[in-house]
Amino acid sequence: MWQLASNNLNFERLLLEESLFSIGNGYIGTRGCFEEAPELMKNTIRGSYINGYYDRVPILYGESAYGFPTVQDKLPRIMDTQTSMVFLDGEQVVIDASKMKNYFRVLHLKKGLCERRYTYITNSGKEARLIFRRLASFAVNNILCYEVDVEYDGEIEIISLLDSDVSNHSDESDPRVATGHEKLLTLKKLHLKDEIAFCDMEASFAKIPLLCGTKYKLESKVDIEGTLEHCIQDQKISTTAKGRKHLTLQKMCIFVDGIRSKDIYNDVIDIYSRYDRYSFDDFVRLQEEYLSSFWENSDIEIYGSEKVQEAIRFQLFHLLQSVGKDKISNISAKGLTGEGYEGHYFWDTEIYVLPLFQMTQPEFAKQLLLYRFNILPQAKERARQMGHKRGAAYPWRTISGIECSSYFPAGTAQYHINADIAYSFIQFYLYHRDKAFMLESAAEVIFETARIWLEIGHWHKGEYHIDNVTGPDEYTAIVNNNFYTNVMAKYHMYWASRLYSELMDYDQNGFEKLCQRINLDADEINEMKQASEAMFLPYDKELGINEQDDSFLSKELWDFENTTEDKYPLLLHFHPLTIYRYQVLKQADTVLAHFLLEEYSDLETVKKSFDYYEKLTTHDSSLSSCIYGIMASRCGYHDKAYDYFMESVRMDLDDTHGNTKDGLHMANLAGSCLSIINGFAGYRIKENGISIAPTVPKQFEGYRFRIHYLGSWLEIKVQKYIQVKLLCGNSVNITIYDHDYIVNDIIEVERK
Repeated sequence: MWQLASNNLNFERLLLEESLFSIGNGYIGTRGCFEEAPELMKNTIRGSYINGYYDRVPILYGESAYGFPTVQDKLPRIMDTQTSMVFLDGEQVVIDASKMKNYFRVLHLKKGLCERRYTYITNSGKEARLIFRRLASFAVNNILCYEVDVEYDGEIEIISLLDSDVSNHSDESDPRVATGHEKLLTLKKLHLKDEIAFCDMEASFAKIPLLCGTKYKLESKVDIEGTLEHCIQDQKISTTAKGRKHLTLQKMCIFVDGIRSKDIYNDVIDIYSRYDRYSFDDFVRLQEEYLSSFWENSDIEIYGSEKVQEAIRFQLFHLLQSVGKDKISNISAKGLTGEGYEGHYFWDTEIYVLPLFQMTQPEFAKQLLLYRFNILPQAKERARQMGHKRGAAYPWRTISGIECSSYFPAGTAQYHINADIAYSFIQFYLYHRDKAFMLESAAEVIFETARIWLEIGHWHKGEYHIDNVTGPDEYTAIVNNNFYTNVMAKYHMYWASRLYSELMDYDQNGFEKLCQRINLDADEINEMKQASEAMFLPYDKELGINEQDDSFLSKELWDFENTTEDKYPLLLHFHPLTIYRYQVLKQADTVLAHFLLEEYSDLETVKKSFDYYEKLTTHDSSLSSCIYGIMASRCGYHDKAYDYFMESVRMDLDDTHGNTKDGLHMANLAGSCLSIINGFAGYRIKENGISIAPTVPKQFEGYRFRIHYLGSWLEIKVQKYIQVKLLCGNSVNITIYDHDYIVNDIIEVERK
């Protein structure tokens, strides 16, 4: 199963399939809209996007307060390169099921392109075969390519547009979608030079330039030669191709932005000079070469379930298409597939996406970590705005590094993002033991973010408490001693003190220079060590569970019995204060803490906590089901684990949350893959090494995946037996069902 296919022309699925059939390469992405159908634009989200590019707009408050952010980043919809209208003997091709047959669209996961084809019947009864192909090059990230191929016994005309008249999607009724500031780009100039059409724009407020250069190639596969003509009018450059019987129009678009380039015009020209001779099929060949390497290491193979296999590979492919690979960009909540959450980056990266790439694509993981290192200065500045004398406070949602959350109870108050980011750097260290990287980049992030716990925490009756924070569950806000926050802070400060010693021993001179630069000394580290050891972790003896926070269990239970299905998600139907007064969860909170740091709670507490919080969780967040599935596996609830897995793995394909039109749920895509590796296979990485405790759902026969660990590659295959194979590198120690093994070649263990 190496493709996602559809023959559905149901207009009710139009917006959904635009997201599902998006193409991207981590730098540029474009939704799967119909090239030949600009008449559908009012009913679609016809967007293309550049990762890390932004406009900066004012935040308007009815009532503001000290430290509230006054501006925010937004991901603009960039110039539209999709439109290619087709005319047959002067009749325009329109999307009309009665005039189309054999309609078929496919996303090729090995070729890295989207293809759509059908037979069109004109008013005169003649038939034409149309094929549309598009790809965003993995080999050359600036390049987006289209091909329109028309076969028809008559006159063929294709009018292709480079359109600067773009506005972002807005929805006043949904807080997950932007409101206002729809026109985020301003046209500076349209012009033609050397058969290249240039569209020069800039972010309306931030004034960051963006240039697109487009060049066409025309092939007519009959003796009659085709023609190309360009015209500039009405904020567009239109290019008209004419021919007879068989006409192929190829369109190569090159995008360069002013964040990454000091000379955008010359950079576009330079890329054209190197790739001008490449045909669409040449770029397909490069895609296949790139994807061959990606799939070799990243594929998760499922035995005995084509439905699951299709979904897992679809998810892996879209993660690849959306993840930033250049230290300047990250991966937003909706990736490059839509405009939900305004293109902002969240903690989703560190807790959901990075763990997957840590295992299989370490270079991607490193670039994502370096993005956080690069925005550390803004995080330090934000800490000062928040009144902290020292340290760094990472923004809850951002693109450029500034805080973009205007609702602080569910945004800025989520201090746990500091520990989430530190956690991901620590995980990278566990995978690679790369002390040079820790000294150059990671240590400063870990130390500066750990300082915040000393700023907002305090001692009470011999224990360390952290007050007035919000945990992952956004249906409970501004609480004392959120278990997730406290346990992550405990781990964070433990590692800060440990790294202080390890890096001093590794490179005393280099480490002392770092400490001098950030004014860090042993006394402050000792404070962190003591706070970590004495961290208060809420526990209710009567229930035998870790309390979500100091006040959670004293609240009234939410009336689930009388809350009808049309009232979910609760955030769209109830005022936040109403929700905050009850025991009700939007997503995994304590249960997530038990997944990430299970060593701080015994298994009985983990199980009882799972049982208690599961009944109160709405899973209104797309980040929730996968975590509950992973922990259901940990608790031995295997049927329940599979049910949660299926909720997660089909979420976007079946649009179960009803908002896939705004883009795919990136954290859930990664979480579904983690549900196999960390859930069914029971994979964990700790200080003392890696371990697995595999199970196989009865609904399929087994699975296979790879892990990169300490420079070696392991292949883990689980069916009736567990097979662990060393593919390359040095021998690896691994624990399987609490027994230790050394993998030099292949080992096999009977599955429990």
